[in-house]
Amino acid sequence: MESIQDLKTLIGHNFNAVNFSKYMINNDFSDIDQLIKHCKLESTGQRFNIWRLFLRIYSKEDSFTQKIEKLTKLRENYKVLENKHLKTSSTSTQIPIEEQTKKGPLGGPLGGPLGGSKQKQQSSNAIDNVELRNEIRKDVERTYQEFEFFSSKRVQQILTTVLFIWCKENSEISYRQGMNEIAASLIYIYTKEALYKEEVEKYEEATEEEINILLQFNSWEYAESDIYILFTALMNDGQHMEMFRPNYTEQQKIKLQSKKPSAILTRVAKLQDILLKQVDLPLFRHLKLLQVEFQIFLLKWIRCMFTRELSLIESFSAWDAIFQDFLLQQSDSLFFIDCIAIAMIIYLKNQLMECEESSQCYQRFLKFPKISNLSSLLDTATQIRTILISQKSSNNLDDNIEGTEKLEKLINPAFFVCDNVYSNIQNQQDKNKSQEQLKQSQIKSQQIITKTEEEQSQSPQSQINEKQPIKQQESQQVFFDEKIMQSNTKAQKSQFNVEEKVQQKESNQNNEQKQMEIRLSIKKVQDICVTIEETFNVIKKSNNSQNHQELIISLAEIKQYLNKQIDEVEEKQGNQQDVGQKNNHSGFVIKKSITGQQQLPQEDNGLKSKMAGFFKKKW
Repeated sequence: MESIQDLKTLIGHNFNAVNFSKYMINNDFSDIDQLIKHCKLESTGQRFNIWRLFLRIYSKEDSFTQKIEKLTKLRENYKVLENKHLKTSSTSTQIPIEEQTKKGPLGGPLGGPLGGSKQKQQSSNAIDNVELRNEIRKDVERTYQEFEFFSSKRVQQILTTVLFIWCKENSEISYRQGMNEIAASLIYIYTKEALYKEEVEKYEEATEEEINILLQFNSWEYAESDIYILFTALMNDGQHMEMFRPNYTEQQKIKLQSKKPSAILTRVAKLQDILLKQVDLPLFRHLKLLQVEFQIFLLKWIRCMFTRELSLIESFSAWDAIFQDFLLQQSDSLFFIDCIAIAMIIYLKNQLMECEESSQCYQRFLKFPKISNLSSLLDTATQIRTILISQKSSNNLDDNIEGTEKLEKLINPAFFVCDNVYSNIQNQQDKNKSQEQLKQSQIKSQQIITKTEEEQSQSPQSQINEKQPIKQQESQQVFFDEKIMQSNTKAQKSQFNVEEKVQQKESNQNNEQKQMEIRLSIKKVQDICVTIEETFNVIKKSNNSQNHQELIISLAEIKQYLNKQIDEVEEKQGNQQDVGQKNNHSGFVIKKSITGQQQLPQEDNGLKSKMAGFFKKKW
């Protein structure tokens, strides 16, 4: 196997004795913040030792002797685990003769069918161990093949052993793809800064005690145990292991007596439906409109901590910031990963807003472009963290949600343009503002209404009828708000073109001071009612709506359908008096005033009350 000298020729040597004295002996960390901010921590030659500090293996207050004591104790614990799992694994297939099951006269196990249970269990464990090691070894051999360093047999042996022991100690999760990349990153940094006795002896001014201190921290002799210790701190103390926990089915949860949802899916849902919304609402709405599923790309981003998106070397600078935030915030998870993920999504904002299909977004997420200024990205992530912490949204998935109904409203695309229509008390001010704007437009239109129309509007029937279209018009005005019009998707553009055409037509009709009477058959009006009712059922039962785009198109089609029916009747009317006599008992009158409001039927009281009740309920 390759020596440490051979490995260092592949990746270089980066240990700095002066900075070791500064950070590990004197506990002077005054410049760490700036180094991490500008992605310069590698220049210290003490990244691995500083990561130990960030992941709480030792603290800033510890003297160098206390640090050594803690490291020594953890290394001794690793030796115990090594003896427990590796020796058991290597000898489990060789069962002593005295422990072999004695056979009866018929060749079966003596003592009945349970006589060979011990041997069966040992054999089963041995097979499981072999399969686990083989699975890990295969992934390790495929890890970062573009780096010759990782093709080293010694490096692969260390990674396989570390992952195997950790998986045996955490059998409820065991091994998952992605763990190999995390462990590989750790051994890369460790090897660059590792020391060996012949190299340390070159420090002519160093005393024997000082040389011993250096080796206690960074000796290649402790490579395997030190990598395991840091890997365990990251996975267990940083709770990153939860990102690899299997997503059990309902039957498996019952069997395991666990109701806990998958942590990685919960985290992705929180990032997609809460955190991004609080940071960039237009981008959040656009991605929801396109039905982009964040788990398709975020699972890899989070689990491997951006080692592929930022490249291996650049990802270490991101890890510097992630681990430091873990220490400074005294959090129980690596939350800064979420902040970097949001910053990376926003980094692609201009391209994403031009996408018209989810597949186009996935191409950009899965083939992430090279980031020209990584320090700027990390600075953006820091600002995002400040925003999220100020809104107290970083602790739980439903921190700011009261009840399931509110959570469903938050994450369902049907409500992105309906929030103001079905508003709560907090949104009442926005609704009142839109009502005032509506009243001003109505005042202008009322100035040209004839006295005859005013007399008709004073009748009890017309007063009832006027209220309903006003509410309908009011809800539509709020529904198609200015924020949605800023979006640039084809579906929305076509919708607003339809809106403009309909409004143009209504304004032309409003210029006619003569009131028009249009007669429709009861069947056609019932068809219209059914169409409207079905659409608003989709809105109310938002869980069943497929997407935002369908709702907008449906509403546009309804308005087109209404006007189309009116136009068809207008063409067929010809002589209004003759038609009125002919359809006296088979239809009803819809009066279109200059304001564009629709009045309810003058005939057929049963249908009239049904329509009045419907519009009162809906609008």
